[in-house]
Amino acid sequence: MKDKVNEGILRIFKNKSLNTFLKYSLKYKGWMIGVVLMSTITSLMSAVPAWLSKYLIDDVLVSKSSKAMILVIAGIFISTVIKVVTGYYADISSGFVTEKIRRDIKIQVFTHLQHLPISFYKRNKLGDIMARLSGDSSTLGRIGFMLFDMLKEFLTVIALLFRMFQVDFMLALVSLTVLPAIFSVVKKFTKKIRKSGRVRQDTTGNVTAFMQESLSGINVIKAFNNSEVMIEKYEDITQDEFNKIFKTTKIKAKISPINELLATLMILIVASYGGYQIIVTGNMTAGDLVSFVTAVGLMQQPLKRLIKRNSELQEALPSADRVIEILDEKEEIEYIGEAKKTMFEKIHDITFENVDFMYDDGQQKVLKNFNLNVKAGEVVALVGQSGSGKTTLVNLIPRFYDITEGSIRLDGIDIREFALSEYRNKIGIVPQETFLFSGTIGENIAFGKENVTLDEIHEAARMANAYNFINELPDGFDTEVGERGVLLSGGQKQRIAIARALIQNPDIMILDEATSALDTESERLVQEALDKLMIGRTTFVIAHRLSTIINADKIVVMKHGEIKEVGTHHELLKRKGLYKQLYEIQFGEQ
Repeated sequence: MKDKVNEGILRIFKNKSLNTFLKYSLKYKGWMIGVVLMSTITSLMSAVPAWLSKYLIDDVLVSKSSKAMILVIAGIFISTVIKVVTGYYADISSGFVTEKIRRDIKIQVFTHLQHLPISFYKRNKLGDIMARLSGDSSTLGRIGFMLFDMLKEFLTVIALLFRMFQVDFMLALVSLTVLPAIFSVVKKFTKKIRKSGRVRQDTTGNVTAFMQESLSGINVIKAFNNSEVMIEKYEDITQDEFNKIFKTTKIKAKISPINELLATLMILIVASYGGYQIIVTGNMTAGDLVSFVTAVGLMQQPLKRLIKRNSELQEALPSADRVIEILDEKEEIEYIGEAKKTMFEKIHDITFENVDFMYDDGQQKVLKNFNLNVKAGEVVALVGQSGSGKTTLVNLIPRFYDITEGSIRLDGIDIREFALSEYRNKIGIVPQETFLFSGTIGENIAFGKENVTLDEIHEAARMANAYNFINELPDGFDTEVGERGVLLSGGQKQRIAIARALIQNPDIMILDEATSALDTESERLVQEALDKLMIGRTTFVIAHRLSTIINADKIVVMKHGEIKEVGTHHELLKRKGLYKQLYEIQFGEQ
């Protein structure tokens, strides 16, 4: 029953972003109830002058009652104190809940991003993802503050409407004939604001993506002396952003003067009808009219703020919708089947059976009918021209992508049947472009394993030929590497990456052109470290320098996603096929 009630609550709003906010807010029910109660009291106290004004006119000014004057003054003072106190606590409580929800949303979005497949990051620009995580997530959380503020203004309007009907039912009906026109204006512009807001947020995401890309590639920009071109492009996209924002501003600006005109019309109708009732029919006292006019006057500001907050809410919803789009993205499949298979202590062989693969946005297969059996401890080198499918293949091993057809098996079991989190612990990767996180060298080496001891870090560094250069640094293993490791050389970063892979003690190693961008001395040191790394491990090596894989147990020659040749270095040279052509081209023997 409780679940059905919660499900019903979560369907209050038609908009998905509002329902998402409501889902988070249910975690703070106590605070929410407190905010509603204090907002109600604040709203009622804001409407008290509409009641007291009648007595101020009829009993104080007309009847000249000193007792009534004291009561009216006391009533105004007490109601003001209560309004100020409850308003203060309503604001800080709503602020607390809003910030808690905003933090919860940002944590969930970040967590969800961590579990999304690599294909998501291929489809979306990093800068736009960052804009959604930071700005748009905050906007979704800020919806709470807007809703709480709108609630307070709405309750004030209701209390004042009650007083208007209490004074004169017919006069209240006459004066409210203007309200449908006001709501019609709000409804008309609400759709435009929401549509314009979505376009604006997408444009802002593009600007953030451009900035992130430009700053990441600042070396290339300067090397090609292209700063002015990039500045012109930035001016163009920010001009587009300005145009979208200004369009929204113009739409919002139209609402206030139109509503101001309609509200003035309401007051004139009230004054005319009320004057007629006092002067001609005598059915209303001066105090009643003043009380009614006071209620109408007091209603103007909360009504304006309510309309303004609604405009801000409609402008914020498209931004919040961009966050929901991320949360709607499907996470990586942890495993297939009814129950996950238990991971082996040691892997004996890896088998590729009729593997086909095609990217989600592709129209043709990148890998076709790939068959290969690899025994434990073997070194398998993948060679071939660019675009032959080498990198795609090694990306399938750690399940960065799932195959389209066929299977990859460990000891006869499909890798998709193992829990992804357990399976990846068996794999170490040394990429071509090393990525280090901001922090110390020691922290980067320990990144791949929990509860690592200092001795383990030192041993991994020794095996990776990194121990000596690290100790020569002023702070040793506590040396900061800078953003993306910019304070270290390419060879130093690569050896730290090898140490990071070694500390996991993985069964399977993937080396993607790990020495291609290094100088001769760095390459020698890194290659020595890689030789140690490969001992006793099943290793897949992508290599353009054929000299580095001459001793591989298997060399797989690929072309257009297919295996053309498999064998050792000497076997393939004897066949005088594609491998021999590549070898002769590279060593200049042809």
